[in-house]
This record gives sequence, C-alpha cells and structure tokens, in this order.
Amino acid sequence: MQKQSQLKFSPPNSKIAFPSFSIPAGWTCPGAGNCLTKRVKKTGKLVDLQTPDDNGLTYRCYATSLEVIYPSLAKMLDHNEALLRETESEDGLVDLILNSLEYNRHTKGLFHGGGALRVHIHGDFFKYIYLKAWFSIAKLLPHIRFYSYTKSLLFFKRYKEEFKSFPENYFITWSKGSKFDSLGPALGIKSVTLVKDEEEAKALGLEIDHNDLLALNGKRDFALEPHGAQPAGHPLGKVIAQKRKAGKFAGYNNK
Repeated sequence: MQKQSQLKFSPPNSKIAFPSFSIPAGWTCPGAGNCLTKRVKKTGKLVDLQTPDDNGLTYRCYATSLEVIYPSLAKMLDHNEALLRETESEDGLVDLILNSLEYNRHTKGLFHGGGALRVHIHGDFFKYIYLKAWFSIAKLLPHIRFYSYTKSLLFFKRYKEEFKSFPENYFITWSKGSKFDSLGPALGIKSVTLVKDEEEAKALGLEIDHNDLLALNGKRDFALEPHGAQPAGHPLGKVIAQKRKAGKFAGYNNK
C-alpha cells in the first residue's frame, strides 16, 4: 500500500500511553452539543458553537484547541478525514484502516502483537458505516483492545438494534453532553461526566480518570476534570487557573 494513501496514527505520549487514531474535532462530531468547537480549515481559527446541556454546562473542546495551536497536527487529521470521506463503502473503509494499521510505524507492532488503541482523541464516529468498519476491525483483530469516547449515540443505537451487542474487545464510553443523551441509558455502556473538581466527583460517586485506564479497563461510570483553554470569563477556565496556581494537577498524565 502506498504511504500517501494510508491513514496516519499517533504514538503514545505523556498523556495517553497507547497509540491513537484521530480525525478533525467538531467537523466529525454529529452528536456534539455542549462541547462543539470547530477549527475553520481555511483560516485555522477556532469557532465556539456550543449549546448548553441539561445542566447549563458548555466547554470548549480541548482537541480543537490543539488543532489550532499545531498546524502539523491539523494537517494530519485533515488527511485522515479526506481518505475516510472519499471511501464510500464499509468494505473499503475496513481495507483502508486495516492496511494502515498494519504498516504504520506506530501501530504495526500492535497489529501483530496486540495491545490497546484509542480511536479518536480528536473527532468521533461521523457516519454509520464508519462505526461499523471499526467494529468489524475489532472482530478481525481480537488481540487488540480498542476504545473510544463518543457522543454519536444514534449510530450505536442503530448498531445494537442490528447486531444486538458490541464487540467484546471494543470499550465504549458515552461522553455526556451529547445531542443524543436520551439514548445513552439503553445502550448498556459506561459514561463519563465532566466535573469541575474532586469534590464534585466525590459527591456524584465517581472516580476521576487521569490516564484513560478507566476508559479502557473500567466497567463503571467515571469522571473527567476540565483541561485546556476556555473562553474568557468561562467558569471552568477559572477553575483550571486556580488549580494550576495552587500547584494542583488537572487533566491527563499516563504516569
């Protein structure tokens, strides 16, 4: 397979201990509500498009902020999106992803030897056949543990109606704040709630995930703390600033 026609993957880093695959945030997130943020592709500027959830919460997508800061990252994500969108069949998507996984330098060891892969640090399942393709790949590669956060619950509902259950080696976390939150409880998957601090998480009876291990291994609902820049005057931005000033940790770290 020619390199130019392969999807691109990212290596583990200080925040996530596993390789990952991503596409542009916002543009590929049909279920995004309280976090909807887009990078304008022609200008590279960030646009806030959030709508409040049932609790009145909105927040700027951290992934989109990174795309604005790092043009090389944005270029890679746009490359992946273009290849996926021009592939019109489920079989074609499966072939594209499989071949890319096998030959990419960050995932070929995973492909042959097993491990974990996060699908979408940026982006989400933007059409049904794309979700089906990843689930087909999970079934073909049972030695790999796949995991994703998602707000695209409408596609998961359709898949469950069609196939009754999700692949056993694909671990899904419903990211609350979706346009389709009402569908979440019937899916039988764990959820994540954004909380402002440890006290709020404790009050909700939720453990905070700092390194994706609860997303990958856990079976219970959990929480995430806010991280990344927020619009001026946003209450979560003030929380993040206060924690940093006090020398307290907020966000992710795989250590």
